[in-house]
Amino acid sequence: MISDPISMYNKWFHNGDRRRIFKVITEEFKIQKAIYPGSFIHIAPSFYIPEVVYVDSFKKTKKFFDDNKYHDIINKNKTYEEDAIIRFYLIDFYKDVEEKLESFDLLISQYAGFVSQCCKKYLKKGGLLIANNSHGDASMASIDKSFEFIGVIYYSNKIYRFTARNLYKYFIPKKKDFKVTKEHLEKTMKGIPYTKTASAYLFKKL
Repeated sequence: MISDPISMYNKWFHNGDRRRIFKVITEEFKIQKAIYPGSFIHIAPSFYIPEVVYVDSFKKTKKFFDDNKYHDIINKNKTYEEDAIIRFYLIDFYKDVEEKLESFDLLISQYAGFVSQCCKKYLKKGGLLIANNSHGDASMASIDKSFEFIGVIYYSNKIYRFTARNLYKYFIPKKKDFKVTKEHLEKTMKGIPYTKTASAYLFKKL
């Protein structure tokens, strides 16, 4: 049984922790404060963002955050001078988190369901949502009038890159005449097969 935070992190993310996605975001946008519902122990955002709130209902995740050794991972990798600010909540993110509404620059949705729907209330106006489409959250955000699709992060030649070009080519279903609906996404909990895809999709809260 692995109990040490460093060993636990290395076990789960030995093939990579997608940290460069957050590097790209912070290079393109001014991100100082983020909230990460359904985070598990994926603390890579804290390598680039000074203040991050992590939310997860898995009890082993609490053990990870209760042991302050996880700060060693952040301190070894962080790219800003100030001390990292971390808060963790052991709670289902569909319930209320004790954080100020509309106070975050970035809402992170990675492999955790429809974060964009239940947690957009924490995102400030003009703040960003980054979502992948493994459970359909990018699809959900694309039909949500609360958000504007502003860019993608794609992976090419082992490098993550951001682009806001040719966005009209995204979110086109492979199945001709297929209409993406909230009801369909909630039923399947899967991303829609599209003609063009990306590693992550960025939306701005309106």
